[in-house]
Amino acid sequence: MKTLTLTVFQFNSFVKKIFDAEDFLSNIAIIGEITNFKISGDNAFFDLKDENAMVSCVKFGARDLNLKNGELVTVQGRVNFYIKSGRLNFLVNQVMSNGQGNLYQKFMMLKEKLEKEGYFRQEIKKEIPKFAKRIGVVTSETGAVIRDIINVTKAKNPYTDIIVYPSKVQGVGAENEISAGISYFNTREDIDTIIVARGGGSLEDLSPFNTEKVVKAIFASKKPVISAVGHETDFTLCDFASDLRVPTPSVAAEVAVFSYYDELENLKRIAQNNYYFMSKRVNDSKKHLSLISNSAIDRLKLKISNSSSNLKQTLFSISHSIELLMKNKRSELEKTTLEISKKNPLEILKNGYAVLSVEGKRVLSSNELSVGDNIEIRTCDSEIKAEIKNISKIDLENANKKE
Repeated sequence: MKTLTLTVFQFNSFVKKIFDAEDFLSNIAIIGEITNFKISGDNAFFDLKDENAMVSCVKFGARDLNLKNGELVTVQGRVNFYIKSGRLNFLVNQVMSNGQGNLYQKFMMLKEKLEKEGYFRQEIKKEIPKFAKRIGVVTSETGAVIRDIINVTKAKNPYTDIIVYPSKVQGVGAENEISAGISYFNTREDIDTIIVARGGGSLEDLSPFNTEKVVKAIFASKKPVISAVGHETDFTLCDFASDLRVPTPSVAAEVAVFSYYDELENLKRIAQNNYYFMSKRVNDSKKHLSLISNSAIDRLKLKISNSSSNLKQTLFSISHSIELLMKNKRSELEKTTLEISKKNPLEILKNGYAVLSVEGKRVLSSNELSVGDNIEIRTCDSEIKAEIKNISKIDLENANKKE
């Protein structure tokens, strides 16, 4: 069989003719769940999905179309194949709401269950530290999310560290890695705040953040958790469980990181204000002290003048008392000296008495002497050495009677 070779344009044109030729595809209705809904200009773009497949849809002139991700709808329209991009779209003419989709219903049921169990209570929310030094981020290590967080952080404070725990943010097993990242940062003493982040996506893309496992990991966290999951209009169970929900990862960095430069300016202003108030206080104190000093000096001068007069009078009285006291003491001293002088042994010796001693030992009785002893005799003006030739006892009782 001969192979037909076509250009891309020829191939896409051929495929489009096949779709256009099929009447069945020109007016059909499809039931599915809205995801990735957005308005651009006057047109609405969204995907319609069920449990097994997805199709891209476009509705032109739909600026006021009010649809929500997770909503179950029936769309009526036709299939269109774009030759230039080679993409198949469903061009929607009419949208009819069928209520909530299965995925959204599961989300609401789990939210209600966890809310009743107390995982979203406002009173257990932890305060986000104002001056975080090191921040842990659970997100994909590649892509715009982590770049945005790092860029905002470095712009606000080059001294704040960002530690990334690489994690899947969608797909099978993503909830396990997200919860593991939260638990890991709770084992580190140096982490002040945890950010859980990813970009926008469909309800299905965000499903790991709508799991009980992630909610319980946030609930068990001892460190504050900021949720920055999806776009501003997206809400996840991670948002409700976290201590703070922010619309984008960039805002998470704005909230978690303090501005080094703003704080530096604040400190400068505080220092200037303190210097101004202290200078003013010092000057006021100097003036007040000068007034107090002058007043005190005047009072001191008057007090010194009065005290000087009193002191002179007191000194005169003291001087007179001392002089009188000295005169009395001098008289007493002379009297005492005279009495002591009379009792002086030398004075007694002047009356003709003498002191005997043998070998330096004073003799008090003749019983201490023997004939032949050498004695020393001390008079008032000399010392005499002699030898005892004779000792005669005196009858003191008869001698006293004779006297």
